[in-house]
Amino acid sequence: MRPGTASKAEPVPAPSKVAAPPPAEAKPAPPPAPAPVGPGQLDTDLVRAAGTAQGVEKIKVELEKDGSVRYLSVYHQDAAAVPEAVRKQLDATYPGAKVLRYETEYVVPHGRLHEVEVETADKQQCELSARADGGVVYTECHIDAKALPEPVRAAFDKAHPGVAIKEVEKKTLTGAGDEYEIEFEAGGRLHELYFKPDGTVIRHELVVPAVIEVPA
Repeated sequence: MRPGTASKAEPVPAPSKVAAPPPAEAKPAPPPAPAPVGPGQLDTDLVRAAGTAQGVEKIKVELEKDGSVRYLSVYHQDAAAVPEAVRKQLDATYPGAKVLRYETEYVVPHGRLHEVEVETADKQQCELSARADGGVVYTECHIDAKALPEPVRAAFDKAHPGVAIKEVEKKTLTGAGDEYEIEFEAGGRLHELYFKPDGTVIRHELVVPAVIEVPA
């Protein structure tokens, strides 16, 4: 470069493009938890009661179609297993009634309940089901088939024409009104059919004898 002449700035090279890192590979979702082995379990306290209560007669289990337990009851003669609040509620609901048997129950969605089956002072067979604090969940009484609401009788006769009714119960649920249970035999099997007062079917159950073994 000659003296006295300005130097020309050298062009600045453009920055080289850095390649973007490859997208991270999505991690596979963890495998689902293994399904529990076996059909599950019954209510622990009721299983214990089945082995310890006095005068245990039977255990009754009602299932949903998916196999889950909807209702579990231990029938017994152990008055000591019934809370005092339930006994007081029984006296208020059915004064002068004769106790026939007790049930310790687990009912979805109510949880653990205590049911007392009685013969009332006017010779009617009824049941009181209550929580441990004495709060009534439902009462239930045997009634004559002639006392069924006409929509219920019509719906039953349409579904099972000519079939004789063995037994009828009217259940009154606190805050939820009445429902009717009709027990009958068809096809050599015992059935229980539940109706709303307007004749709508609530559910249909088959009664299947079973043996349940509990720990001693």
